[in-house]
Amino acid sequence: MMKHTLFAAVSGLALLGTATGALAQEVVLRFSNWLPPTHPIITQMIEPWAAEVEAATEGRVALQILPALGAPGAHFDMVRNGVADIAFGVHGYTPERFKLTEMVELPFTSENAQVNSIANWRTYQQFFMDANEHEGTHLLGLWVPGSYQLFTRAGVETVEDLDGLRIRVPGSTVERIATELGMVSISSPLTEAYDQISRGIIDGMFQTYSTVRDFNMAEHMPVVMAVPGGFAASSQFLVISDAAWDRISPEDQAAIDALSGETMVRQFAEVWQAQNAAAVDELVEGGLTQIELSGEDLEMMQERLAPIWDQWIADANERGVDAEAAIAFYQEQLDAVAEELGVERN
Repeated sequence: MMKHTLFAAVSGLALLGTATGALAQEVVLRFSNWLPPTHPIITQMIEPWAAEVEAATEGRVALQILPALGAPGAHFDMVRNGVADIAFGVHGYTPERFKLTEMVELPFTSENAQVNSIANWRTYQQFFMDANEHEGTHLLGLWVPGSYQLFTRAGVETVEDLDGLRIRVPGSTVERIATELGMVSISSPLTEAYDQISRGIIDGMFQTYSTVRDFNMAEHMPVVMAVPGGFAASSQFLVISDAAWDRISPEDQAAIDALSGETMVRQFAEVWQAQNAAAVDELVEGGLTQIELSGEDLEMMQERLAPIWDQWIADANERGVDAEAAIAFYQEQLDAVAEELGVERN
């Protein structure tokens, strides 16, 4: 009788240990969201990816989307310091910190979000990952939501009209571009952009078509000046803290990694490309005036912005990478990815 009782007790402890181990693998990741809950980044990117993660890990890893736990520009540090477990952010909101990601912010690259994002991810993996700019976090993916063109108030018709315009800038690269073109820079996150343009604090901004549409700013910026490949771009990321990542089992980490990286980049960029294409049509139908620079005007613009490339190469080399080789690889990948996808680079 005692043997049976002892066996039952030991068995019970074993089962309890197994149950405790299973519970220990269940991880709820706190996602801090500073965007409107209906924004495509949330509804068409983050939420579907979270559902895939939960399915792939059989419910052991889930995302809890919370209202913003801090300012947009603070989200990387919030994740690294454990205030949030996982977050989306914009590299340019912390100027000079993520110097290597500024490569994709350079002018005249590619207007196509898919082409630019995939080429950028491959370049970052090969040339920049070891520099560990995202230290303290596990980088799940980075992408580009299409290129910025210059949206302004009415009355802007030529390059000369840009002189003295007050322009919102989201980061140091765009600020340098604005300076080279004789404009006055006003730094702010996207969440303040509508208030600034509607109140006349700024005269315009470098922005994607979809963002101008989604934040209802077209009526205040009825003119867009466009160049092939765009004036600049926004480098965006999704990171999870090292501490949160370590709470996840190796098997589930592998499942999440399989849904991240280039797989995530392709999915998210496809959403962005569709959003931008639809936004172009809607804004033009709504009366947007398009000024597409070409010929001598474009050549002059390219000449004025050439120092932006030179400065980034010098800054990136100081971070211990081969910037010239990275740029060359990136340009090759822009053409290669466009061919892979069967689309135009611009």
